[in-house]
Amino acid sequence: MDPHSACLLLFLTCLAGFSASESENSGTMGEISYGPSSLEIDGVDVVSVGIPYGFQCTAECYPDCRYSWTRGNETTQGPELSLRLLQRVPTQTLTCTVVNPATGRSASVQKTLQVTAGPSNVQISGPAFLTYGVASIFTCSADCYPSCSYSWTVVWEREPISSAQGNTISVTPAASTVLSESLICEAQDTISYLFISTTVSLPVASTSDISIIGDSTVTMGKQYVFICQATCVPSCNFAWQYMGKTLYGDQIQIPILHQGEKTKFASHLQITFSDYSKIEPLTCEATNVLTDTTITSTIDLTVIDPISVSPSSQTPLPVAGKSFSLQCVGSQNPGSITWLKNKQPMAASERVLFSPDNTTVTFSPLLQTDEGLYYCVVAEGGEPIQSVGYKMQVDYGPSSVVISGLDVMTVGMAYDFQCSASCHPTCQFTWTRGNLTYQGSNLILHFEELLPTQNLTCTALNPATGISVTAQKTLLVIAGPSNIQISGPAFLTAGVTSNFTCSADCYPSCSYSWTVGWDWETFSTAQGNTISVTPPASFVGSETLICKAQDTASNLYIYRARQLQVASLFNINIAGDSAVAIGKTYTYTCYVTCTPSCVFTWTFMGKTYEGDQLQITVSDYPKTGPLTCEATNNVSHATISATKNLTVIDPFSVRPSSQALPVAGEPFSLQCVGPQDPASISWLKNGRQMPVSDVVHFSPDNATITFSSLLRDDEGVYKCLVVETGNLTTNPLVAVVGGTPILSFGYLMQVIYGPDEALIVKPDEEPVGEMMFTLPGSTTELQCLTDCFPACSINWFYRGSLLATNASILFTPVTPPYEDTLTCTAFNPATKKNRTAETTAVVPDGPRNVMIKGPDALEIGVTASFTCSAECTPSCSFTWTLYGKTVTGSGVDITVNRQVSEESISCQAENTFTGKTAAVNQTLSVSDPHWCGC
Repeated sequence: MDPHSACLLLFLTCLAGFSASESENSGTMGEISYGPSSLEIDGVDVVSVGIPYGFQCTAECYPDCRYSWTRGNETTQGPELSLRLLQRVPTQTLTCTVVNPATGRSASVQKTLQVTAGPSNVQISGPAFLTYGVASIFTCSADCYPSCSYSWTVVWEREPISSAQGNTISVTPAASTVLSESLICEAQDTISYLFISTTVSLPVASTSDISIIGDSTVTMGKQYVFICQATCVPSCNFAWQYMGKTLYGDQIQIPILHQGEKTKFASHLQITFSDYSKIEPLTCEATNVLTDTTITSTIDLTVIDPISVSPSSQTPLPVAGKSFSLQCVGSQNPGSITWLKNKQPMAASERVLFSPDNTTVTFSPLLQTDEGLYYCVVAEGGEPIQSVGYKMQVDYGPSSVVISGLDVMTVGMAYDFQCSASCHPTCQFTWTRGNLTYQGSNLILHFEELLPTQNLTCTALNPATGISVTAQKTLLVIAGPSNIQISGPAFLTAGVTSNFTCSADCYPSCSYSWTVGWDWETFSTAQGNTISVTPPASFVGSETLICKAQDTASNLYIYRARQLQVASLFNINIAGDSAVAIGKTYTYTCYVTCTPSCVFTWTFMGKTYEGDQLQITVSDYPKTGPLTCEATNNVSHATISATKNLTVIDPFSVRPSSQALPVAGEPFSLQCVGPQDPASISWLKNGRQMPVSDVVHFSPDNATITFSSLLRDDEGVYKCLVVETGNLTTNPLVAVVGGTPILSFGYLMQVIYGPDEALIVKPDEEPVGEMMFTLPGSTTELQCLTDCFPACSINWFYRGSLLATNASILFTPVTPPYEDTLTCTAFNPATKKNRTAETTAVVPDGPRNVMIKGPDALEIGVTASFTCSAECTPSCSFTWTLYGKTVTGSGVDITVNRQVSEESISCQAENTFTGKTAAVNQTLSVSDPHWCGC
């Protein structure tokens, strides 16, 4: 082909290409293909085992997009993916790949899924019953992956009464009247927030309302039925007590007739009365099988129509040596009669005889050994019945008559003699000495001079039997020892040694011995006519000092005892009013246990007074305080004291003039009030006199002080100093002469203010500012600070809902959203004012959905503009890669100046807070519409 022909062919080819491009622009030949871009996976980020989930993959493509999913080694086609995990697996990654079949381009996007399982199989373990006053522990368990959180609700009568967190709870019934409570446990997966719950109803173990039903009057030999019933949950065991025996009846459960009533149980006891007791208690005891608590009920049974034993009317009193009979009376038709003595069966003998029908027993003769308690047991065809007992006391004596006492008497000393005998009833005694007689079992003899040998006779007479018996004693009368004396101090002192001397008249001489005792116990002994006595240091009471003087020839002796009080001091107290009124006079007495005597010293308001009584007049309220009495023993010089704190009643006091509270910036008044009319009033703040100022005003009589606008600096203790006419004063604060100052009760004024500015801060850091960044799942400690009195209540709000009511919280953001408002509000309940602090909680996220926007093709020499965008919190920075170089910024201009068929560009988005990155690549075709090759 010649050159001219070749050039023409090339021109025609270029012309054909130009026409095709023109057709595409006019729409006659089809649209330009682009994509895929703007890839995104819609669906949850957390999946639970066993629950189906759907995911949607979207992208911008023309003319068409084809989608494929990859999870591990599993691949599916289509824009939608259905996923249901049948077992626990690690974190899953879903990849969606989008292909434009027209251009052959592809792009991918991923989603990471956190896998959870459950909750399921929730159970509550613990006791089957509650016990009032006892804490019961319950545990909740459930199957969760990775873990469960637990919450409890305690319900009574369909109303929640308490709640708790954690897998265990301690439950104590709200009141003893509660029949049952319900326990609800809710288990929640900590990742998926799915939850399930279970409920148990727990009866409260109790025992109450015990009573006995049955006759209170019973007849011997008859059978009776008694019913003991009690309200028990879950049940009770019953036991009966009668006449020292434990009995068990038949236990039954009483049906519940009305809803809400506790279950009742009962025990039936059948008993036949055969042992006579005039009045005997029958007790029923109910014991709860769970709590072991026991309650009882008792009725007193009166037994009527008994059989009795009595003396036969033909016999006299039971006298030893004579005949005596007993008879069994009261039985109607006895089948048999058995006799008992002291609960033991009696046998017949030559001396003990029974009548043919056994109704009478005869003792011939009666002996003292026959004394005892006699019963007859009668059988009338049923159970034997024991009679009322007869206690037989045999009259006997006198025998064994004995005179006790010394055989040798010393002139000048008294001696005791006693006459005794064995007899019943008690014998009468008569003494005879020469022609003198005395009556009674005891005799005291005292001889003032020597006498010859004396014969002493005692006669014992039984007034019932008329029998008398006599006993004799011969007495030898001698002289000395006599006139025994103990000399020494009148009192002992604890811890101090005292000396005592004993003397007596003896012929030819005396020997001496000592005994020191206390409370009938011997402490020590000594020999010789002197002794040293030292009571223990802490001894309280008295000691007995006994001296024994013995004649060295006759060995006769006499005693002298002396009781010596130990000087002591204890049990001090002050008698008198502890509440006193200003201006009145009061008398106080100091009492103390003091041996031998004490002197008293009073101390009051820095002054001392003597005597066991003190009169004081109260005039100065602030100085009134302790009143002290000190007692000093005159012998031991030991001291002891007692103190009484005096409280002034009805003094002057400072009070607010109205019900209004002292609020900063508002007016407020205090008034001085008391029981009397003061002559003058002065005001003190924190102990200093108050002057008038622009904001502090006094009423004409100074009874009221007014703050026109209360300041925080006005806080303090306010008192009024009152002077009453008629007394004298030396107080420099009081200008009026002739009055006694009385300082009132103080009023502590605390000014109510605030809240001031509220701030949200981290501990030991500056305020968080308008924006606060927190990582997903992290916890930040925050405090809401303000200044107010009384303390403000704090409420936190997040996402428009109440989050917490504490001044300090642990804040964990909720994602999504990634930005939301966190607010704390401080509210003063007294001023009804509030202040609010606010910050935006930002949870960094992204970059996601990185996209490049711009033309899909480039022309050589023509500048094209591209922008890069992404979803980012708080923001992203962008870096472009083209021609092997990097350019920063969200937008870039590209001009192709070389002959290439395509050009690749890349944009990387970086989170400005977390530094996380994501990139997107795009390949652009390059054309030169003006080039034809010629």
